[in-house]
Amino acid sequence: MKSLLFISLLLATSLCAFQEEDNVMVLTTDTFQDAIDTFKFIMVEFYAPWCGHCKKLAPEYSAAAAELKRIGGDDYVPLAKVDATVESSVAEKFSIQGYPTIKFFINGQAIDFEGGRTSSEIVAWINKKSGPPSTELNSVQDLERFLERVSSTPIIVFFGTSSDDNDFETFKQVAQSNDKITFAHTFNPESAEKYSVSGKIVLFKSFDEKRNNFDQSVTKDNLENFINVYGNPIILPFNDKAINIIFQQRNNAVILFTDDSDTGVAAFNAFAAVAGSFKDRIKFSFSKPNDGSGLFHRLAEYIGASTTNIPNVMLYDQLGGNGKYRFEGDITTESLRTFLTNFFDGTLTRYMKSEEIPATNDEPVKIIVGKNFRDLVINSDKDVLIEFYAPWCGHCKQLAPIYDGLAKKLLVNPNIIIAKCDATANEIEGVNIESFPTIKFWKNGQKDQIIDYNSGRDEANFISFLKENTSHQWVDLDRVEEL
Repeated sequence: MKSLLFISLLLATSLCAFQEEDNVMVLTTDTFQDAIDTFKFIMVEFYAPWCGHCKKLAPEYSAAAAELKRIGGDDYVPLAKVDATVESSVAEKFSIQGYPTIKFFINGQAIDFEGGRTSSEIVAWINKKSGPPSTELNSVQDLERFLERVSSTPIIVFFGTSSDDNDFETFKQVAQSNDKITFAHTFNPESAEKYSVSGKIVLFKSFDEKRNNFDQSVTKDNLENFINVYGNPIILPFNDKAINIIFQQRNNAVILFTDDSDTGVAAFNAFAAVAGSFKDRIKFSFSKPNDGSGLFHRLAEYIGASTTNIPNVMLYDQLGGNGKYRFEGDITTESLRTFLTNFFDGTLTRYMKSEEIPATNDEPVKIIVGKNFRDLVINSDKDVLIEFYAPWCGHCKQLAPIYDGLAKKLLVNPNIIIAKCDATANEIEGVNIESFPTIKFWKNGQKDQIIDYNSGRDEANFISFLKENTSHQWVDLDRVEEL
C-alpha cells in the first residue's frame, strides 16, 4: 500500500514539473527528454505558431487531452506539444519537416501518429495503442452504455461464446491494426439475444443504415473490406476526415463540387442516388465553396475541377497512378451511373491538367505545359532537364536563381534544354510528382526511360550530372569562357 502511494505521489510530482496549457503539456528542450522518460505513453505535437493547420487542430487536441484525463484517472496518457520553431534541436532530432507533425512515444520510442484530427479520433487511436485492441463487455448493461459512444465513432462488436474462438482471434488482429473505429466483444448470450444477432459481428453507427450485420466468413481481408465500405458515411463532406479516408487511407473517390442553388441540390440528389450502388468500390464526397472548411478551392486546384462552372464532378483514381477523370454533361442519376460504369470498365479517357502554351518561350529556362510537353520533350532530339515546381514552394524559390544561371551558362550546349513546369497547373502522363521541386531528365534516344535527378541543387552538381548523362557532344564551359 505504501509503495502504491509512493508511486502515485511520484507521478503527481512529475506532472507538476511540466507546464500545461488547456490540458496539454508544453515541452521545451530542457523538459522533453524528462517527459518521454517519465511516461510509458505520451503523444507530442510539433507545431509552429503561424501554422493554420496547427491552429485548427488546437481545440481538438485540447479536448482529447481533457477526455484522456477524465477516462484515465491517475494513469492517463498525456498529450504534449513542442514549438518546433523555438525548440529547433528537438525538432531536428525527429526530422520534423512539416506542421503539425505528431509523434506517439511508447517507452521512449517514437512512432508516427496516423489517426484522424478530431478529439474522438485522437482518443480512439491512443486507446488502441495503449490498451487492449478490443474492449470486453460482460453484460447487456455494459454493451448499452458502450454503444452510447456511437454518435462520435462507429463501434464494431464481436458476439461470441468463448475467447478460444478462431474467429475472435481474427477479429482481434483486425482491431490491433485498425484505428478508425472502436472494437468491442462480448461472450454474454443475453447481449446477442437483446440485439437480435444472427451471426457473430455487428457494426453500429450513427449514420446511413445505423447498423450493418457482417455475414461473410471471418477472414482478415473480408473484415477489413467490410469496415472500409460501411465504417464511414456513404457520402462524405470534404473535410479533414475525408482527407484521411481518401488520401491517407488511399481510396479512389468521386467528388461533387456543388453549391446550394437549385441546380446544385439536384446534382447532389442524383449523386446520392448513385452512391449506394458503388459504395463498395469507390468513395463519394462533396465540397461546397461556403462550407467553412476552406478546402474547396485547394481541392479543385489539385484535381483540376472548375471553381466557377458548378456543379461539376471529378473522379480521382489514386490507386491507378493518381489519374483524374472529368465528368461531362448534365448531372443525372443515369449519366453518373454510366460515368462510373465506364470508369470501372476502363473505357474513360483520363483528364490531364494543362495551362495554355505560352505565346513566347525564348528565355533560357523553357516553359513546359501539358499541351507542349510532347513537342518539346518526347518528339525533340534534344536532352531535356525539367524542374517540376509549385509557385508557393520555398525550396523552389531558393532554386530559381541557380536554375536560371545554369540555363544561361548552358546556352553554349544547344542540344540540352533546361526547362521548368508548374506541376500544380499541369500534368504529364506517366510522371508522378509528390514533392517540390522534383527534377527529371529525358535523354535523347531513351525518352521512355526517365532519369530522376537526386544530386545537389547547386550549379556544379547540375553540370556534373548533365555532362555525364547527355547524349550529345559536350561543349566545355570553361573553354567557352576563355574564348
